[in-house]
Amino acid sequence: MTRAGRTRIAPAALKHTVEAVAAGAFGVPPGQVAAALDDDAGKLGVALTVRLPAPALLERGLEATHRHSAFEQAHIARLKVSVACRQITGMELGRINIRLAAAKRRQVPDSRVDSGSAAHGSGSRSADDTAVDTDLLERR
Repeated sequence: MTRAGRTRIAPAALKHTVEAVAAGAFGVPPGQVAAALDDDAGKLGVALTVRLPAPALLERGLEATHRHSAFEQAHIARLKVSVACRQITGMELGRINIRLAAAKRRQVPDSRVDSGSAAHGSGSRSADDTAVDTDLLERR
């Protein structure tokens, strides 16, 4: 049975869908992704901002050797977002710009002997000490 009519997706619902798909593609919590949508020559243009945690530089083992670079992660995620959003919404995505922002280290205990004193801080370095803001340019 076919019914005549239209199905509309509210812009906020579409935005939240793209954010959820992107969070899954990057393996981060949904609150770490923000999306902006616009027209891209009749297709849905997407601008994503993703907050990725910075990897521990001295991490050892298989996890460290099999990690993709930030550029590789963005390329893989771009493909996943494009395919999944088309499957979910039925809309064709145009350009997908990805901005990796505010990558932060995990909290590291301070190595000072007197780390409890007020003169030397709280005894641990905040993740905000090394914020990184990197724009990824789409390769063509």
